[in-house]
Amino acid sequence: MTARPRVGFVGVGRMGRPMCRHIIGAGFDLTVYDPAAAAIEAVQKIGGKSAATPRELAAVSDIIFVMPGFFNEVEAAVSGPDGLLDGAAPGSIIVVASTITPAQAKELAARCAEKGVDFVDAPVCQGERGAEEAYLVWLVGGDEKTVEKVRPVMEPCGREVFHLGDIGAGMVGKAMNNMLLWAALIADHEALSIAESHGVSKERLIPALLRSSGTNWPLEHWKDMHRIPWAHKDMQIVLEMGDQARLTLPLAGLLREQVKPVMRAAGISEELIR
Repeated sequence: MTARPRVGFVGVGRMGRPMCRHIIGAGFDLTVYDPAAAAIEAVQKIGGKSAATPRELAAVSDIIFVMPGFFNEVEAAVSGPDGLLDGAAPGSIIVVASTITPAQAKELAARCAEKGVDFVDAPVCQGERGAEEAYLVWLVGGDEKTVEKVRPVMEPCGREVFHLGDIGAGMVGKAMNNMLLWAALIADHEALSIAESHGVSKERLIPALLRSSGTNWPLEHWKDMHRIPWAHKDMQIVLEMGDQARLTLPLAGLLREQVKPVMRAAGISEELIR
């Protein structure tokens, strides 16, 4: 790896694009790949380079961030035909920032290890606004030395980097964060519905709750809470983790069902509500 690592980024959508802007702003050489030409063009306008395939991107990158929405997309980018592992040099690092299961992170890490490529799982919290304004929180799993190599590229996007343990630990942390997030969001919807049925508008009530003991993160970001396409996937991950640990999780199961009407009300495609 060079003294100043060359950075690659797969998946430059609503989260990835502003993250790329911060990485470029910190002086890193950045190459991106995304199946959407418009996404690539947006990063090129701020100084990024582009690659035609993940394989080409890996050939010119030392540290590669992967951030599509779903595991099948992550898997294809990492180990599919013309994937990152077809072009990555031994000693390079793949960082999966998408939200996947801990088991999936370990599976990808094993494939990387076969090629001599290091792996870190590092999902982020604080959403699109955190990405835009560079205050993302990183929940990280992996070897300590590898994490420290990646940290300087993470910090321009958010200086709070929490190394939670070995590979998969970052995904455990993200799943728990998401479970608490959706519990609060569902409670907010129910509370505001009760209030409005008794003649108190949410526009007047929310500012009061934000100054009271009932405050919570989704209530603070209420105007942005219609952007929740991953809600059901998040809860499915939590339930799978519970099954693997042979735990009974009645609240998580209830939340999985309760997010469905919230997603429908937000106009989320039925394909994502399953």
